Amino acid sequence: VQDEVTAKIVEALLGRLRAPPPRNRPTNLDAYDLCVRARKLIDDSPQTAREAHLMLTRAVALDPDYAEAYRWLAMNHWMQWVHWGAPVDPNRRIALDLARKAVAIDPNDAGCHWVLGNLLAYERRFDEADAEFAKAFELDPNEADAWATISDIEVLAGQIEVSLEHIRKAFRLNPYPPSWYYLTLGQAQYAAREYEAAVETLRRDETYRTSSRRFLAASLAQLGRLD
Repeated sequence: VQDEVTAKIVEALLGRLRAPPPRNRPTNLDAYDLCVRARKLIDDSPQTAREAHLMLTRAVALDPDYAEAYRWLAMNHWMQWVHWGAPVDPNRRIALDLARKAVAIDPNDAGCHWVLGNLLAYERRFDEADAEFAKAFELDPNEADAWATISDIEVLAGQIEVSLEHIRKAFRLNPYPPSWYYLTLGQAQYAAREYEAAVETLRRDETYRTSSRRFLAASLAQLGRLD
């Protein structure tokens, strides 16, 4: 047990002990503020996603070299067609273009790399996606969103046990996780046939406005429950 605790402490501190590479920073405080606010809205509901889109579009207009705004705008377009029922095109193409632009602006931002890796995985360009995730973890092994995102992809690839390991790691690294972490955990638990655990996860208030309802319904059906 002591070794496990020690390992978790080392994991949490590792990123702080490394000299960070040069990073792209916002030059416009209004753009930064818009990006921070948009991140809190991006995955709550179709309505808040539209608000986030307006904020992020304004942010890149105010600061055309702000990589973080581009990467979240890329994720916003991805969520539109994957989670919120918007047309695949042009959202799919725009998302990939924005993610590439973010990486080009700031190749030292782990967040830009995992966003691009996620989009490449959905393009079924798995070797390129793996390279982007590897770069993200090289730059910041404590990037919780990257671990949560790769967990989602691993479920789709049938790598269920490693998916569960990675989403749990994401929760350890981020004590205040966004709602989509719970969706990712719930779908991994469902894929692992841990239906009771999936129901417990997907019934959390945090998942209410996500696309978790279908996994919750499927988990209840597997348990023979109609509640």
